[in-house]
Amino acid sequence: MSVSNVTSATDSAILQKYIAQQQATAANSAGSASSSTATSISKVTGDFNTFLKILTTQLQNQDPMNAMDSNEFTRELVQFSGVEQQINTNSKLDQIISLYKGNGITPLLSYVDKFVETPANGQIVVQNGESAFSYTLPYAAAKTVITIKDGSGSTVATMEGPTNSGVNRVVWDGKNSSGTQQADGVYQLVISATDSYGKAIGISNVNLVGRVTSLQTDSDGVTTLSIGSVKIKASDVTAVYSGGTKSG
Repeated sequence: MSVSNVTSATDSAILQKYIAQQQATAANSAGSASSSTATSISKVTGDFNTFLKILTTQLQNQDPMNAMDSNEFTRELVQFSGVEQQINTNSKLDQIISLYKGNGITPLLSYVDKFVETPANGQIVVQNGESAFSYTLPYAAAKTVITIKDGSGSTVATMEGPTNSGVNRVVWDGKNSSGTQQADGVYQLVISATDSYGKAIGISNVNLVGRVTSLQTDSDGVTTLSIGSVKIKASDVTAVYSGGTKSG
């Protein structure tokens, strides 16, 4: 179909489809971390010439009896300009994200060698011969049993824990039931509590306390803290202590 035989209404539809494709390019650039905003800007800048050619051809070949509305002409220019502005905004956001990734670890450097508290997820860490953790009881228990297991699931130590209502803090000396000191590392933690009738009591907020040994930031800017071989997100830290477990 030749351009001269296309009605202005059809021309407008073609141009609108073209603009929609460019808007989709801009939206994908904003929504995908893997998209290259610089590439998108280059593409839209180059396509702007194509846009002008289509628009000029549309004006040259419009039906004299059904001329293009000047408001429609203006609206199409504004729409394409909006696409350029959107991608430029994405570029600024990319710069901000890049700066954040570069400096994301700096505010957390003070965590190194500090003791932090974080959800235990069934694990505790023995460092320098001892480990600290905490748990919360909804009300006072008659009995609390703490079981510590090694990596193979074998029981290392069993002891009675605090039974107070609220937060209970425990320091394990790292020794097994025979009094033999266990190696530093990660151990499994199981806690159970019962009332005076032997009914189980729900335990919540089981946290480990350990010394931060290093920090790492991945390509997405997410910073993780290492407590020995256990890695946690910085956002999961619930408390920071300057002292060690022996000092409370």
